[in-house]
Amino acid sequence: MEMSKLPARKSYQVNHEDFVLQFFFNERDVYGYVLKRNKSRSIHFRWCFFRSCEESAYDFHKVLAQPFNPPYASGFFSIKFPDYLNYSFQGIEFSSPK
Repeated sequence: MEMSKLPARKSYQVNHEDFVLQFFFNERDVYGYVLKRNKSRSIHFRWCFFRSCEESAYDFHKVLAQPFNPPYASGFFSIKFPDYLNYSFQGIEFSSPK
C-alpha cells in the first residue's frame, strides 16, 4: 500500500488468505488488531522505502506474529517508527511468507 494515498488516523483492513487485520497509523507508528489468522503461519510487516514496495536495503522489517504465538484473534499489535532512522517510508506491506 502506498502510504501517501492513505490518510492518517483512519482505520484500514487487510484481508489476506492467512490473516485478517485492521490497522491505523499516526504518520509514524502503526497500531492494529489481528481479527483472524492461521496460527500455523507467521505475519510479517514491512515499511517500504519505495512506493511500489520493491525490495530495498532501506526497508524496515518486523515479524508481527510467529507461528503458534500471539497475537491471536482479537490481539493488539503496535509497530513503533525506528527513531534511529532519519528518512521516511513510502509504503507498507503485510505478508505471510510460505
